[in-house]
Amino acid sequence: MQQENAPYPFVIVGDIQVVPTATKTSLNGNVLITIDIWGDKKQRFTVSDMAERFFRAAIGQVLTDDYRFYGRVEDQSKEFTQDQSVPDTVLNRATLILNLNIL
Repeated sequence: MQQENAPYPFVIVGDIQVVPTATKTSLNGNVLITIDIWGDKKQRFTVSDMAERFFRAAIGQVLTDDYRFYGRVEDQSKEFTQDQSVPDTVLNRATLILNLNIL
């Protein structure tokens, strides 16, 4: 991310996958959303805190103007890593995969 000169921390909403199951009157199924949170070597706690907030927001009922979703805690995942792919740079990264049931 160094080439883009983005200030840390930042969030990237990555892949979004919809696994539909439809009835005659409604769209059901699941939505899987990948979220990456990046921070510099001093922002491990900040990255962890941001990931925890996204994780908790995806548990229980999530309402939008047009849809209702429900996230179960056992369907969510989060991973914390240190990325050293850029020479002389340590980045903290959290990756979340949020799995929401379409109601």
